[in-house]
Amino acid sequence: MKITRLVSAVLVLMLFACNKKENAKNAQLSSVENRRAETDSIQKGEVETHKKGSINLFTLIPKDSSDVAFVSLSDIYPINDEKDTLTLPNIEKLGKYNAQYFTFDKNYRKRFLSKTNISETDSVFVFDYAKNKLASFAVKNLKTAAMLNGYSSEEDWPYHSYDFMIGFEINKKNLNGFSEYFRDALVYIGKENPFSKEGLKPIVWKKIASKEYPSKPMKNEDRTLLKNAVMGNTYLFKTEIHLYFLQDYLDDNKVIYARRLLVTNSKTKDIILEKLYSQGEGTSPAPLNYEEGQDAINQWTGKLFKNKPAVVFGFEYISFGCPGISIIDKSNEEIFLQCDNRH
Repeated sequence: MKITRLVSAVLVLMLFACNKKENAKNAQLSSVENRRAETDSIQKGEVETHKKGSINLFTLIPKDSSDVAFVSLSDIYPINDEKDTLTLPNIEKLGKYNAQYFTFDKNYRKRFLSKTNISETDSVFVFDYAKNKLASFAVKNLKTAAMLNGYSSEEDWPYHSYDFMIGFEINKKNLNGFSEYFRDALVYIGKENPFSKEGLKPIVWKKIASKEYPSKPMKNEDRTLLKNAVMGNTYLFKTEIHLYFLQDYLDDNKVIYARRLLVTNSKTKDIILEKLYSQGEGTSPAPLNYEEGQDAINQWTGKLFKNKPAVVFGFEYISFGCPGISIIDKSNEEIFLQCDNRH
């Protein structure tokens, strides 16, 4: 995901997907809107099925122009009760300005670590897959903090407890060389680093004839979703292990409405992974790599985790919820980032 420059870097990261979504929506006609209504329930159901992945991954955001990079763990440490003073101190006593960002004292930190099953002896691993760069920090050396989320401001005073993100702060100076706004960074917290040294690579798509696309019957729900769409371009990407086939589907205005991905074993040609990415209430197809410039990279693949097969991701923009990483095997495992999307 590429991020435009705004005054607040926090708002940049949290609002980016929404801006992209609005641009895509403006290009759609009413016929696409009708298809959305028919299929949103299917898409939402699929997301719910896969939300709990085998590993918790978080994102990293810059705190405005300060030296702080912030890892929000609010997705696994939710705040629901306004009177739960065991989770957050009395916000009104802190005051309008001091409450916008504050660090925890010993008691609040202890409760936070206990509820998230994090130990002082754990480490925070920050991996930038675009730069193939890893940094690690001992939990015991990091401050726990609460930060007002990007959709709230001092105009919302007095703040509600659920307006806050809670997590760890990292000094930006210790993340030199990482991608701008940490847009390509993944965070894991635990005893051992789960990330592979092999790294990921951007997918370079090549147009091919549609007849080269593998023959595989569509799922019934996908066929229903695409009943009014027409086929567009077909693409291929090759690695030593896999072949990646991508088929565009267009709406009545010749705008890309969906893409179907098939990943096969390069030797046996067996289909390992099948995914459909479509326009929906909270999603839109992302541009293919380099379509919007040499630095515009969305789709990545390769060995991300030490103890898992290769992955592939980056085919859609997400407005509601968080993006997923697909494991390339027949388990159909999808690891959704804990990105604390408040939209």
